[in-house]
Amino acid sequence: MKDPLSSRITRNFRKFLGELPLFAGLAPELLDELAHGTCNVIYQKGQPIFRSGDTANQLYAVVSGQAKLSLGCRRGNERVLELIDPGQIFGQAELFVPGPYVVSAHAAKTSHVLAIRRDALFRVMGSDPRVARRVIEILARRQLETEADLIAQNSWTPGQRLLGYLLELAGPRRDTTGETTVTLETSKKVLASRFDMQPETLSRNLRDLSEAGLIVVERNRVTLRNGEIERHFLTHPDPRLMDMDSVRRVCNTPHPRSQPDDSGRGGASWSQCGWINGAGRQRALSQRMAKSWLMLEQGLLARQSRQILGQSVKLFDSRLGELEAQTAGTESHASWTELAKLWPRYRELLDGPPSSADAHELFAINEDVLNAADVLAGTLARSEGTRKGQLINLAGRGRMQSQRAAKFFMFRHLGIRTANCGSRLDEASEEFSKVLGQIRAAATDSPGLMARLESSTNLWTLYRESMEIRDPAEFPQVARKVFRISEDLLNRTDAMVELCVGLPEVNDGPALVELQPA
Repeated sequence: MKDPLSSRITRNFRKFLGELPLFAGLAPELLDELAHGTCNVIYQKGQPIFRSGDTANQLYAVVSGQAKLSLGCRRGNERVLELIDPGQIFGQAELFVPGPYVVSAHAAKTSHVLAIRRDALFRVMGSDPRVARRVIEILARRQLETEADLIAQNSWTPGQRLLGYLLELAGPRRDTTGETTVTLETSKKVLASRFDMQPETLSRNLRDLSEAGLIVVERNRVTLRNGEIERHFLTHPDPRLMDMDSVRRVCNTPHPRSQPDDSGRGGASWSQCGWINGAGRQRALSQRMAKSWLMLEQGLLARQSRQILGQSVKLFDSRLGELEAQTAGTESHASWTELAKLWPRYRELLDGPPSSADAHELFAINEDVLNAADVLAGTLARSEGTRKGQLINLAGRGRMQSQRAAKFFMFRHLGIRTANCGSRLDEASEEFSKVLGQIRAAATDSPGLMARLESSTNLWTLYRESMEIRDPAEFPQVARKVFRISEDLLNRTDAMVELCVGLPEVNDGPALVELQPA
């Protein structure tokens, strides 16, 4: 008589095995055959599953957790070659070429792994050719992925490789608008090793992608700003990235990237609404650059301020070129020309060493650049002619205020137009509330947008409260706090604008009031 415990274990194994893509649809008797040749193991984080040099006689499947395949390096550390997620198998190549394992496998976290004996697998393959075909497909896919990794290592920047990995995590569910959030299931140390870089290099590249407006990072959750990513691919076409079908397959991009047409206007993935957003972002960047310059002048958060200033200058400059192509031959081009005329002197001030002597001129030209960018965004919104376009422009005004408030806070401390700065801070608060109120009334059918509005409102309250200084000696500490909150608020309001761009339509409601800078 069969042992009841043994029967229950066999049934559990059969259930697990039947849920793996490799064995989907197998006859019950073949699943029983596999189950009798399968061991069930729980590995703790860091525990070896097999080591390089061990005899290969089993196929492994991850039921839960995560495994990593790695090589030892001469420097004494490891190079992670691949991360194996639930539903994936590993160790199959060595079963067909007698010899030891070339790489090592460890549990990247506590993992439930099935180990299937070679003889059991081969018997099932002989009985059902579909399994053999699936194994060949898996081996072929791994070969393509290996080739794609080599191409990426030799042709892509670290930032491109990291963005490709994030797109791969998002998979086909990623749209060309709105947001997609992915979770980094493994540690930064392991992920950095996967890309053959140091953890601090990985962190720096995540910051770079964030500063470029492509992602938002909150601990191990990364939000992809799909509209900005599409715009980035469209306006920065890289033949090494764009024309490699194998790399596209690895990244799981649902459609080939569209190339810009001869006029430079792009395709449907970067619509007129996207250009309104792009012009509107120039407003926020104009204020963010001034804020960072003033922090440098005060010697506060120097490394971070210098990095943000440099990245913002580059982004403003590149987007100005994109907007030139977009507005050529339209009524918006005159607005673009005015902005382009002001930019060289503003950039000259930003590129030079910050000094109190230049602060007065910076104040004036910064306001001029803001007004010119605001006129350009408003012109594009009116040209687009829809309520949604107006809403995007309005939301962009709220994003701009996240940086403008910090700028006035800094100028007020320097004693530059102190009374004016105080009144402008009050006006910024009033406008921010109006903007969020109008968006809330116009887009009631978007829960994600409502959540962003709520979080932005709460953070703005904390933001204004943090600007209160009772003792001048408190300024350095308060300024650092204001700077950090302004960056967090920028990320939240930027995501809010992206969600507006992704709205399918905007419902009827109260007329949207077009706000202008004072």
